[in-house]
Amino acid sequence: MYTFTASADELFVKFVEDRVWGLYSKILHWRAKFSHGEDAVQVNTHLEDLLLQSTSTGDAAFDRKEKCFKVEGRRSDKVLWYTVRKAVVASKQGNCGLARELIQEASEPFPFFALRNARVFLHRSYSSACIELTAGDCDKAESYFTATIEICDVQSDLMRKAFSIRGLGEIAFTRSNFALATQRFEETRSLCAEMGVPPQHLYSCFLLDTLPDRFEGWVLFLEGLSPFMNDTM
Repeated sequence: MYTFTASADELFVKFVEDRVWGLYSKILHWRAKFSHGEDAVQVNTHLEDLLLQSTSTGDAAFDRKEKCFKVEGRRSDKVLWYTVRKAVVASKQGNCGLARELIQEASEPFPFFALRNARVFLHRSYSSACIELTAGDCDKAESYFTATIEICDVQSDLMRKAFSIRGLGEIAFTRSNFALATQRFEETRSLCAEMGVPPQHLYSCFLLDTLPDRFEGWVLFLEGLSPFMNDTM
């Protein structure tokens, strides 16, 4: 998926009809096809159609979430997981107030479960960081990214650690601290090398974990165009 040693169609042929992951796999499939050189207009057309499908099915699922909360935690992790995902989508659509409400709503019914489950904590913490960064609250975003990195170190989660360090780099870049931004992006690139992931494909498998396009420090860093490239020399 990251290195594209096989065609996009080969990568996803076994998963697009899966009952649980089918729709998400179709979205990843078209994103991968774009990375393989598929026409951007065609890709956008398919992604917009899939987004409509995702929205229509997602709304029905979330309308029933209260029933899930009553199953004594049996599905509480899934409810939290998808409610947080919905919050991320809301923030990407510009509704950061709703995104914060959803994050809070997802956490309240089972706070102790969320604290015991490191995977869920990382999901919520990183998503909260992205939401606050999107909303323009860099201080809160920085706090969430830092907390995420600390748990990533315990869990050896290099991928989400790379996402979070990149986020800290974007905060430094926003504050015009180009020396620190360079350091953060170099750390991110080093983690990519450790994982065997091409830096430009860092988010290929995690499309909802990307930051909005206006945070361009990482891209500029990779292209050698950012002002901080010469700042530390």
